[in-house]
Amino acid sequence: MTNKTFTLDEYDKKLLYELDKDSSINLSKLAKIIGRSKQFTLFRLKRFEEEGVITSYNAIVDMAKLGFFTFRIYIKFQQMTNEELNILVDYLKSKENIWTIAVLHGKWDLAFFIGTNKIDDVHKIWDDFLSKYKKNVESYNFTLYSPIYNFNRTFFLDKQKEITTRVYGESRHEDIDDTDWEIIKTYAPNVRQSILELSRKLQLSPETIRNRINDLEKRQIICGYKIGKTIGGADFEIELIVKDLNELLEIVEDIKTKFKDIVNNTSYFSYSTYHLLQYIPD
Repeated sequence: MTNKTFTLDEYDKKLLYELDKDSSINLSKLAKIIGRSKQFTLFRLKRFEEEGVITSYNAIVDMAKLGFFTFRIYIKFQQMTNEELNILVDYLKSKENIWTIAVLHGKWDLAFFIGTNKIDDVHKIWDDFLSKYKKNVESYNFTLYSPIYNFNRTFFLDKQKEITTRVYGESRHEDIDDTDWEIIKTYAPNVRQSILELSRKLQLSPETIRNRINDLEKRQIICGYKIGKTIGGADFEIELIVKDLNELLEIVEDIKTKFKDIVNNTSYFSYSTYHLLQYIPD
């Protein structure tokens, strides 16, 4: 993504607001909501993609319902050069159960997330990691996180805001067959591809795909759609999007003041670079 500042007009803001509520919304409906033509709307979407403002259109899949656990590991390094860090990242990318790798600033230097339906996989990955990099690890935090409350971004608009809440990660197990699983893997990374395109990729009829997706939504296995993002040791973690450090500190102080009886200490860090970001396993 480019680092330049992108100026948003009122139509840009409306587009991003609506897409963050439901990134699968069809073009005609999206154009009607913002009050412009389909051609205008499509042009703006393409511009967002080309400028790196929008990097993906994802389904939020509740992997807990499919029997998967998600662990987050946060690491503070010592005696680690940039070249060594790049080698470490490549090593982590080779592990099929690692879904996300990110470079951080602040309390931690690196995070990687493990998604698996077998706890033994976590031990194997971590033991192998320590066998190679224990001397470089100053400290780490390791956690299973659940549930997750995901909210749409409302700061795009000054008024008429609607808050969309998606809760996932703490649900009873749901059974799916191989066809459902193939649909999830193909559909979830890009929910704006057409049913006909999915039909060609999966060799299934459009009606079958449409019915299967509707069923996955009904069972809350697919629990939302968003555009394209707790730490161990913490009882509660929130992710914030802020304009600058001052805004972050103001929010933290406000939380500490309002909940001083239960908030004993806080820490914060920022995400710098994602080297890997997946929403479902390979």
